[in-house]
Amino acid sequence: MWPRKRHAFGVIALLCVAFVIFISAGAPSSQEAMRRSLAELRLPELTTAFALHPDTCSIERSFWKWHVRCEGVPISFYQDRMRCDPGPPRTCSVVEPENQICVSYYWDIDLNGMPSNSLGDHGRHASVGDGCSPKGSRLAEREAMAKRGISPNRVE
Repeated sequence: MWPRKRHAFGVIALLCVAFVIFISAGAPSSQEAMRRSLAELRLPELTTAFALHPDTCSIERSFWKWHVRCEGVPISFYQDRMRCDPGPPRTCSVVEPENQICVSYYWDIDLNGMPSNSLGDHGRHASVGDGCSPKGSRLAEREAMAKRGISPNRVE
């Protein structure tokens, strides 16, 4: 009786390993998962920060998903804040931010590259206003954006 039980256990274990390999083989790379999830999140300032500085976010792979942390992203660097007068005629002018506006973002990415909130709140990501961790000055970031053909996000 024992040899049959060990044989059955071995077959089950082999099937489990094969299933895990099959699932993992179809999973995107960390960078591809990040690109897919950013497209789904539709956060233009975070997308710009990641395009300019991939090390803005840490991406850690667990068994079935990735955990993402983007801390202290200076979103004000990647925005043109506008103050608009309804008119007529409607006119808008750029308003320079008085201080840096920074946000930290947290989310999980599944094996299909879809984001989900790691903290269980509503929405696809969790965010919190936080201390800044800029990779350069506002001017340097704007120059890097211009070189790559990236426009700042317009916020009215």
